[in-house]
This record gives sequence, C-alpha cells and structure tokens, in this order.
Amino acid sequence: MRILLLLILAACTQAPPVYVSRIPAQSEYMACHDIQTELLIPQIDISGLEKNYQNVKEVVFKNNCASCHFGSDSYLPHLDDYNSLMTVVNVNDPLESKLWLTLSEGKMPPSYTLDSREPEAMAFLKAWLKEGAPL
Repeated sequence: MRILLLLILAACTQAPPVYVSRIPAQSEYMACHDIQTELLIPQIDISGLEKNYQNVKEVVFKNNCASCHFGSDSYLPHLDDYNSLMTVVNVNDPLESKLWLTLSEGKMPPSYTLDSREPEAMAFLKAWLKEGAPL
C-alpha cells in the first residue's frame, strides 16, 4: 500500500509534459520551404530571352516560388497564373509593386534572399516589370 501511495504521489508531483504545436498555416508554410531546395530546377541562360510572363515564370518563379505559389490550392498569389500575379503588380509604378517589394526586401522566399542567390533572375524580373509586365 505504501509503495502504491508513493507511486501516485510521484506521478502527481511531476510537471505535465509541454506540447508545442504550430498553427496549421505555419506548419504548411514550413513544410513548403523545407522541400524548397529539393525542387530546384537547373538554371536557364537568360541572355537574350524575351521579357515576357512565360520567361519570368521559367527563370524566376519555377526555381524559387513554385513549391508554395504554383497550383490552384497554393498560397496567393498563384504565380503560375498571370491574372493572379497581376494582383500584386502595379504596372504604373512597377518598383513599388507588392511583388517587387516583397522580393527585393528579402521577405520572400523566406529561406534566402533571391537577390543574393540569383541576382540575374532578379535583374530579369526587374526589367520585365519596368517594361510593363507584358504577357
């Protein structure tokens, strides 16, 4: 009986385990970026490429944004859809666009700055934006 009481007392005096959980969006967000490096696509030679949406999608978005922003059930904006992309592009002041500011300020992609990893891709995107972000 004494042993049983000691076991109960010991069990009751231990601190309960602490569980740390993430909110679902954060979990999805982290999983998305945990696999980012696995999805890298070989570099494309951008010299001489026409500055249009299809080439920006291939040169910039597929290599750096596809794991989270491609597909109808992905995070907004859907960068594989021109109309969705244009919701964050201001053709009248392209360097004040939400797209440009998010990338140039290093907010996206969150695991690295695009300018430090792929400066040519950033320059290509900037030139495309300055030309009015043509389709």
